[in-house]
Amino acid sequence: MAELRLDPFTRRWVVTGKRPVMPDVHDQSGACPFCPGNERMTPHSIREYRDATGAWLARVFHDRAPLFHVEGDADRQAEGMFNRMNTIGAHEIVVESPVHGMTLAAVSEEHLGHVLELFRDRILDLKQDRRLRYVSIFKDQHLPSSTLQGHAYSQVLGTPVLPQLLEIEFRWSRAHFLKRDRCMYCDVLQQELQEEKRVVDQNADFVAFCPFGSRWSYELFIAPLRHSSSFENDMTEPGRASSLASFLKACLERVERVSQSLHLVIHTEPNLQAWKHTAEWWTTLQDDYHWHIEIHPDVDGQRRFLGTDGFHFNPIPAEQAALVLRALEPGAEPSSTL
Repeated sequence: MAELRLDPFTRRWVVTGKRPVMPDVHDQSGACPFCPGNERMTPHSIREYRDATGAWLARVFHDRAPLFHVEGDADRQAEGMFNRMNTIGAHEIVVESPVHGMTLAAVSEEHLGHVLELFRDRILDLKQDRRLRYVSIFKDQHLPSSTLQGHAYSQVLGTPVLPQLLEIEFRWSRAHFLKRDRCMYCDVLQQELQEEKRVVDQNADFVAFCPFGSRWSYELFIAPLRHSSSFENDMTEPGRASSLASFLKACLERVERVSQSLHLVIHTEPNLQAWKHTAEWWTTLQDDYHWHIEIHPDVDGQRRFLGTDGFHFNPIPAEQAALVLRALEPGAEPSSTL
């Protein structure tokens, strides 16, 4: 069984050990378990969005071979200077559409709004478990195909530890707040909107921009214009999910004209009700952090690292990427590469 181990050199938690085998790994039929009619090939739904006839349009269920399990205890252990624990948590799949090969950019705004509400509801539900420090929502979208990879889905991970990148974001946000008494993301948004060099799109509620230090070519951030540290709480307000759905759909349509392969992740606040090291843990977080969505297109030949030390090599500066994405009107036919 897999377990979590802490790398003492980088303070990065790693899942190590064998992953359970998919129950249909030897199925030769080639049937996609995410398509309607094949529900017997997946666990029972946790939550569904249905149409007027009762047919599901999006559904959430436990991963068939989960890396994180709800049952059991974390059983944190020390082994000399090393730390390990069980992979307590949640691992869920969100099938975003019953149509095989349809991407999020292709669904209707109303449908996308309901998918965002499913994301919201799963985060809110999982954060009731005080063992979980963080809940991640992410998707890896690949080129359309007849295989499982061609069926649009996202993943939900509830974990007893903070992902390293998110912990870095939280700590730098807090450092900026303690120094300036302002949210760093709000400061960035104010400058981006003033300069307009890296802004790609904007509506009354959200803005999309290519971050100044973009790691990937055509990397895009989507953030609310007003301050909010929590995606899930923001999406509970009437009209917010539909506004974001309309805006996100347009952004995805732009990005898909660059590449239909992409990584999308929602960065939101940690579980503030979870076990804490001290009473002061994250006391300013709701003032200093700003939730956002990151979209990383996988442009062929452009997604590169320099050496093995974590340097990203991005040949297309954010200002140039923003010019290109602004010119790619939503609704046009996508292409695999620019």
